[in-house]
Amino acid sequence: MDPMHEKTLGSRRIFEGRALTIDILDIEMPDGRKTTREVLRHRGAVCILGQLPDGRFILVRQYRKAVEQTLLECVAGCMESGETPEESARRETREESGHEVTELIPLGKSLPAPGYCDEVHWHFFARLKAEPDGQRLDTDENLKPAALTAEEIDAAIDDGTLIDGKSIILWHLYRRAQAAGKLA
Repeated sequence: MDPMHEKTLGSRRIFEGRALTIDILDIEMPDGRKTTREVLRHRGAVCILGQLPDGRFILVRQYRKAVEQTLLECVAGCMESGETPEESARRETREESGHEVTELIPLGKSLPAPGYCDEVHWHFFARLKAEPDGQRLDTDENLKPAALTAEEIDAAIDDGTLIDGKSIILWHLYRRAQAAGKLA
């Protein structure tokens, strides 16, 4: 057993929404101290870096109400109940970019905010068909695809235009896989 493990003594749900829930956990720390943890529960999400046959990458510009601005981000979305990460990645890519995936390569996973949230992000690289077949956005989505070169993505990170954490992690994982020859 992990010597830093915190034992859960009890739990109460204080919020249940469409996309997330919040639980208050009563816990006992390894040294016997008792305290609480506030935990946001999330069903998980997929993050996809799609590449067109011409070498450009499909990202999206999406308005994010929580920060009151339009962000440049990778294609991403919540997993649906019963979906595998791969199924979710193919569905989200088709919905948000309008492009069909011809090849899907897993790049890893990350925990975006483990201090208070159990959400897992599954990261993928996808080769896409050249021509889009039209977006299939959810009724509450507000986004537009954007095709960028690798140099434009690097510049967007460098100049602060691309500040979305999941997208920066995905770009880093892609570059590492590319450097290791895993994306021939």
